[in-house]
Amino acid sequence: MIELSVIRDLVTIFGVIAGFSYYVLTVRANQKNQRQAEQNRQLQTLNQMLRMGNEEGSKRLIELLNIKWDDYYDFEKKYGSDFNPDNYAKRTVSWNGYNYIGYAVKKGLIERDMVFDMFHITPLCWVKFGDVIKEIRKRYNQPLALQYFEYLAEECVKYMQEKGIDTTVPDTFFSYVPDQ
Repeated sequence: MIELSVIRDLVTIFGVIAGFSYYVLTVRANQKNQRQAEQNRQLQTLNQMLRMGNEEGSKRLIELLNIKWDDYYDFEKKYGSDFNPDNYAKRTVSWNGYNYIGYAVKKGLIERDMVFDMFHITPLCWVKFGDVIKEIRKRYNQPLALQYFEYLAEECVKYMQEKGIDTTVPDTFFSYVPDQ
């Protein structure tokens, strides 16, 4: 006949085995969920990037890059939300897109090289609008506004310089200058 202590030991052993099995299955499930979450983040960011590069996004970008102003007051008078809500909306969509992608890069949610290879125009957009954004930060007491757009532009410049690409903005970038 089996003694009570042997039964107790067997129950303990099976309990440990069951607990360990549960732990292994839980860890595997969590790893799978983390991989899926990472893939979802990558896909979301890629989707955002694709929208910025589609026909509508390209038209919006060209329109924004071709606007002109003399100083911040002139900018607000021509393109501010009170005077030109259409331009404000286009600008906000573009700027927030760059900000979102910059955040994803900064937090390691998306591969830096993929973004920098595709978004080499980001530093040029920052050159165009950076002073306006910095003034908006001051005037509206929003020191962190669009900080990841700025981060993305700075990191793109570093990446391009590492690759030996000239990051000087040509004088003719913002408007077409025909050959003389």
